[in-house]
Amino acid sequence: MLRYRLSILLPCFLLAVGASAQAPSQAVAEMKKQYPGEKAVYLEMRQDLTVEIRNDSVQVLARHHADMLHLDEQSAMYANDRVYSAHFSRLQKLEARTMVPNGEKFKTVKVTDFKEKFETQSGVFFDDTRSTSFTFPSITPGARTVTDYTVKHVDARFVMPFFVGSYVPVRHAELTITAPKGVRIGYKTFHGEHAGIKYTKEEKGSQVVYRWTADNLPSPPRDADGPEASYYLPHIVFYVEEATVAGQPRKLLAGVPELYTMYADFVKRIDRQPSPALQHRVDSLVAGAKNEEDKVRRIYYWVQDNVKYIAFEQGLRGFIPHDAGLVYARRYGDCKDMAHLTNEMLHLAGVKNAYLTWVGTRDLPYKYAELATPGVDNHMIATYEPKPGEYVFLDATSKHTPYGMPSAMIQGKEGLLGLDAKTSRVVPIPAMDRARSGTDDASVLTLDGTTLRGTGRLNLAGYTKVNQSYGLDGLDRTNQTKYVKALLERGNNKFFVDKYSIANLDARDQPLTISYDYRLQDYVQQVDDEVYINLNLERPFATDRIDSVARKLPRYNEFAHTARTRTELVVPAGYEVSYLPPAAQAQGDAIGFKVSYERKGDKIIQDREVYINYLLLQPKQFSSWNSVVGKLGNAYREVVILKKKKT
Repeated sequence: MLRYRLSILLPCFLLAVGASAQAPSQAVAEMKKQYPGEKAVYLEMRQDLTVEIRNDSVQVLARHHADMLHLDEQSAMYANDRVYSAHFSRLQKLEARTMVPNGEKFKTVKVTDFKEKFETQSGVFFDDTRSTSFTFPSITPGARTVTDYTVKHVDARFVMPFFVGSYVPVRHAELTITAPKGVRIGYKTFHGEHAGIKYTKEEKGSQVVYRWTADNLPSPPRDADGPEASYYLPHIVFYVEEATVAGQPRKLLAGVPELYTMYADFVKRIDRQPSPALQHRVDSLVAGAKNEEDKVRRIYYWVQDNVKYIAFEQGLRGFIPHDAGLVYARRYGDCKDMAHLTNEMLHLAGVKNAYLTWVGTRDLPYKYAELATPGVDNHMIATYEPKPGEYVFLDATSKHTPYGMPSAMIQGKEGLLGLDAKTSRVVPIPAMDRARSGTDDASVLTLDGTTLRGTGRLNLAGYTKVNQSYGLDGLDRTNQTKYVKALLERGNNKFFVDKYSIANLDARDQPLTISYDYRLQDYVQQVDDEVYINLNLERPFATDRIDSVARKLPRYNEFAHTARTRTELVVPAGYEVSYLPPAAQAQGDAIGFKVSYERKGDKIIQDREVYINYLLLQPKQFSSWNSVVGKLGNAYREVVILKKKKT
């Protein structure tokens, strides 16, 4: 689906300022003192929106202004900039210039070279978004780079949020919206608690002016594995709830019913054509099905296997699916095409409780109850309701995801189900339990001098299997061997896979199984008549302590999972067990483990389980996380000691 572009990490999306009558050197000194260590600062970010009634549509004219002051030589990294336009947001005017220090004044150097091209996101076959890129000349400390551009939003429902903060400090940010009195404006502020945002509303003749301002905003944290910026940067989302058009009141985005009315209209515009071939395919797929759920499973897996996901975003095509028969004939489509095909095939099979469903992936933090605009979702799937209130989410774009699990990227989110042309329902999409995904590795080890030889079987389930199935899919034998070696690798860099086989790669309802034989050279330590063996050949999260002082952002995780290992070491003839490590465990809300050792016959058996149980690890959980990781590291350092028997 067409997505809001919230690329706030690019200067082009930020609004700006005309700084001051200060001399360049004075301004630099002041900003360096206020924001030590920063390479640049936005003196001003400003966006002025004017809501207009044009014929039978509500449009928005957006004037953007950005003024950045460069504080040191490294700020030249911000010299390259770009602005975007598309079907719903049309660039009308663009000016950019560098104000170069010239004594106590500035010399203006205009940007004259602008390059236009289509911008294609990763995984998108075609996108009608065009970028206009340019480079500011003469960047030096004390220089100011100023951008002014105007964008016409031909449909007010698709205006982007205003981010009060940026990737560098912001001295002054301002958003104004001017609208006729007959237009009712709604807005939501996110993460503005500590931004000092001030809001005013003023009537001026036949117009109403809404204004938000904020000053002296620091740059945001720069933490790895953090969530998208909309999860933590202060921003304002505005929308037109109702407007008087052609003398009649018209609701636009007053709530979920109005949002669904728009989506239902998009579905209504599908150019539906009869497809005997599609009906024949459905009939053949469900022939002999045991029950309705079996029908759904067969159809879902067929779409996953036979329709290639290719995203296509052009104007309203970012919202309106192609006809199901056409998608079937072509064997490719984007998320809404695959959702519509899946839904239509289910209906052709006589499955009544199947619905088109709009979803916001985990890239977006919003819920429908707090923000019922097109910015709340960016994806489309089908949903099956086998019993009232019980839902199976069918995302055919996730090729290897098994029936009964939502795709990983929509866990914990909400789905907007289209029940009929006028009725919708918002339902929660569950996050999968940690037991549904992960690994189960069982192996038997024997000693050969200082070499450890292992024979075992690795089972991968749930999202863990999904990820590795993508990695293995389509590899030739040479590359597959390299991939399997990397997947199995343990102990040290003298690890060799002698033999392996793969089962259930395409069987979604079964774990992916890799049977293997390996050698691990120079791993075993021998000192006199004792042998030291650490059975923790893999040590996930051993050093994964979080700097709870430096890190400010939550940490993102794709899915919860559990890793289980059972390692059986054959005690060689002539040796006895001198030391067996004690059992250890620690249970946290986000991470936990347990490990035990026992002697059984001529074997030492280690059973170990490590679980990760979060999607977004919050800073308040860091201390508990570190406590468990510390205990886990201690457990990993334990070794088994064998001693040669005395004769």
